[in-house]
Amino acid sequence: MTGAEPLPLGAVTLTSGPFARAQERALRTALELDPDRLLAPFRREAAVPTGPGYGGWEAEGLDGHTLGHVLSALSAHAAGGSASALERLELLLTGLRECQVTLGTGYIGGVPDGVALWREIESGRIEPQTFDLDGRWVPLYNLHKVLTGVVDAAVHADSPLGRTLAAEFVAWWIRVFTPISDADVELILRTESGGLAATLARWAEYAGDEDAATLAVRLAVRELWQPLAAGRDPLDGLHANAQIPIVVGHAVLARIGRGDEFAAAARTFWTSVTTHRTTVIGGNSVREHFPPRDDWSSVFTAREGPETCNTVNMVELARELHRLDGADEQLGFIERALSAHILSAQHPDHGGIVYFTSHRPGHHRVYSRRETGFWCCMGTGLEAPARFAASAFATAPGRFDVALLLGARARWGDVLIETETDRPFGDDAAVHVTAATPQTFALRVRVPEGVDADRVEARVDGAAFRPDSDGWFRIDREWRGRTTIRLALPSVIHAVEAPDGSGWVSLVDGPRVLAERLDGPPVDPLATDARMGHIARGPLLPLADAPVLTPDDARTFRRTDGGNVVLPATATRREIVLEPFASLHDDRYILAFPYAADGDADRRRAALVAEDDRADALDARTADVVAFGQQQPESDHGLTLTGTRSGYDGGSHWRRFHAAASFVLQDWGAAAASLRIAWLADPEARHLLVSVDGVVVTDQLIPPSAEAGVVEIDLAAFADGRARWIVAVAGGDEGSPRLTEARLMRAPLS
Repeated sequence: MTGAEPLPLGAVTLTSGPFARAQERALRTALELDPDRLLAPFRREAAVPTGPGYGGWEAEGLDGHTLGHVLSALSAHAAGGSASALERLELLLTGLRECQVTLGTGYIGGVPDGVALWREIESGRIEPQTFDLDGRWVPLYNLHKVLTGVVDAAVHADSPLGRTLAAEFVAWWIRVFTPISDADVELILRTESGGLAATLARWAEYAGDEDAATLAVRLAVRELWQPLAAGRDPLDGLHANAQIPIVVGHAVLARIGRGDEFAAAARTFWTSVTTHRTTVIGGNSVREHFPPRDDWSSVFTAREGPETCNTVNMVELARELHRLDGADEQLGFIERALSAHILSAQHPDHGGIVYFTSHRPGHHRVYSRRETGFWCCMGTGLEAPARFAASAFATAPGRFDVALLLGARARWGDVLIETETDRPFGDDAAVHVTAATPQTFALRVRVPEGVDADRVEARVDGAAFRPDSDGWFRIDREWRGRTTIRLALPSVIHAVEAPDGSGWVSLVDGPRVLAERLDGPPVDPLATDARMGHIARGPLLPLADAPVLTPDDARTFRRTDGGNVVLPATATRREIVLEPFASLHDDRYILAFPYAADGDADRRRAALVAEDDRADALDARTADVVAFGQQQPESDHGLTLTGTRSGYDGGSHWRRFHAAASFVLQDWGAAAASLRIAWLADPEARHLLVSVDGVVVTDQLIPPSAEAGVVEIDLAAFADGRARWIVAVAGGDEGSPRLTEARLMRAPLS
């Protein structure tokens, strides 16, 4: 354990600046949601009379998860003193309590047919897929959100009703899992489980519940923590946000003394993700999965970049690890992630939330609409701002630490500490210390990353202070009345290369990750109501259109009066005007630029042209595609999962089918000409049966092969102007090849 402990949320209030404004916007969004519609899935499952719920993911199998996020958000706002948040929190808890009492088991949940699910599991029927358990979409993940919400109501908002709900719900979890064997628990945990271990461990710490701590250890997912604890990195190809909350649980278990192996696992994961898999904004993943640690190329070419949920959960991991280790690198990560990704993912006007932040040059993002979608990132986007100040201040005997400069007020006994700043859009800051009676203690202020070390200073009563060698200002004195410390934090611009050497770079100016806003082509910045509406579907621009940067560009720039950074035109590219990415909304942008580390911009551009040509040959002909073995694409296309296996091999996700499984492909232009199905090499003979609308279109044996394969199926017989194609694949006893994708093509590849 580190020597300093963060102040509880109830002792801290955001007061001014960008983070306070974002927090206020998030609270308004949460309060605009209809309590009865949020409660509808729980009332339905408890057979309590109810009206309609919300749509989107709230009506497609993840029913009820949003309420869990809202409870956590409101609990944090209430801890900070919001009366409106506390009132709404108690109203929602009252509705949940009615459902819990009606069921009479302690269970609360909106999982469709969720009560029956646990009867099935108790009877021994356990049929897990990666994101499906006994035919329900990630029920453990869903219920974890609700459990976390009621635990947060108890821990942060000090709600007696929250304590009652949490105690009985935790007791239900313990009662259900106690008779299940360890082997069957691991089988259940093959389905995404969220952060159950973390929440149960937090409850155990709060309530002194030893049984909850024991269950938290059982739900820590041995398949993940064992290799991590041994120092191995098993993350290539894994669904990123299915792993991060589990590892948060490892860190919490380590903190409450449940084993050094969990601390080792959490540290290995942290190092792997932050060193090898994290982009300049603090995000990670492409299409929701960890790319190979030594090949980031897909991060900069895909439309689906880092997922907001991932970064929110990595911030939680950083907070827990900082309580264990006290390392400044964890505070630096929190600062960058909050400033560049989480803050930027909320629209400042309407409060919509971004799911994917594309790093492809010239692409764009889309924001959630107020009452549609209800994706996971909408929930975390409501929740994260309520905890912006969770790591801002910490205390130790005789010492007060200002770890993050956010614009906040903290109460520490009889002392009031206030920080005032416009960071990340500004540089400098002030700290005000008000002592009602004389107090002697050391005030430490962490120097943020990205400052000019030769010019940074703190001034107090006319005296100048320089940071200590550990990167903190330390002012040890007797404090009387109100004292102001003014911090000069001049920024420096530096380049951040992709660590795999794939030829991409971003520019950072102090706390600001910079990006170029493009004039067009125009995009619709709001997500659609469609199942895949969270993906920015605007046309992809050619990679070769992006200006190529060289090492000289980070040294040749000028700042404008408006705070932008200008890279003058050179012989190989146009002028580039950069602005803080956190303030860039609604337009196309370039966040990551092609980079010629050797200075040869022409050679780098030629490689981009070749990549564009390769992609055009396939992508321009594609109406829709489902990528097998990846959670969101499979879910977005309604893939049914019975008797299948999935995996990751050689940089490709795959799924093998036995019984028939169906999915839906969309063709809004009604111009589909063929169906293209691809698979990986296989040393054994396999069987592939494909049908469209129940009509078999191919039935073939696939001989053993050391090469990947593909079949293109002519759809001329079905060309009736349809926009929706129902396709089924099967493999029988032999199993299908390891299928990687199915593409609906407007024109076949020649």
